[in-house]
Amino acid sequence: MMEWIQQYEAGLMLAVQATSMVVWIAYLQVFVTSFRRQRRSNIFVNRVAGNRDRAHLLVGNMGAEPIYVSAIIADVYGNDAHHSAVVTERDGTDADGASSSSDAGPSELLSATRQGPLRSAEYRDAGSFRSLIDRTLATGSPPLSSEDVTSVTITVAAESTHDSYLVAGQQSFWVRRNDDGRVFIPQATRTRQIRGRRARRHLADRMKQALQEEAQRFLGTSATPSGGLASVA
Repeated sequence: MMEWIQQYEAGLMLAVQATSMVVWIAYLQVFVTSFRRQRRSNIFVNRVAGNRDRAHLLVGNMGAEPIYVSAIIADVYGNDAHHSAVVTERDGTDADGASSSSDAGPSELLSATRQGPLRSAEYRDAGSFRSLIDRTLATGSPPLSSEDVTSVTITVAAESTHDSYLVAGQQSFWVRRNDDGRVFIPQATRTRQIRGRRARRHLADRMKQALQEEAQRFLGTSATPSGGLASVA
């Protein structure tokens, strides 16, 4: 036996070294995967305060890293019609909005917007579903009555802190009516996380288009806004 080991000593040493290398590579892969998973964003989107007209939208950060909520997009469907709007900012028609006067205090100004930073395990009330739907229906065509809305999809876009790339969470709700009014029912048990490159690029394009429309509406120009959007890479 010893003679056989001495005879093939070089080959055995090479095999042991190769096996050790494979084991260390496997450990490294597990570590990297675990590290990336821990830092991966996880945006929570759901309803609170019941499922009727008084229900509110809850946005939470369930990831380990802080995020900055930069946009909330509502897509409303009904009668073969589709209305879409960026509802990040509250205005005077928003039942949940705050005063936007020049003498408003910092807390009032913050309550007038749905954007802002969220630490890990922190959440924010993004307003009532009624207000979000009414804001969305106020824009676009063809006209769609709130009574005819059958579903709504909410997309929350944010920027992460460690590399400033665009992340998003999305949840859809069925809208049904009964004797007590509208009922909002989540279509999935978990928030869909938008992490694919193509989906994030499409979302960034929608946000860019919203900025262009805002610039054209208020400044009377079709110039493309520069900067302000996170990378989708």
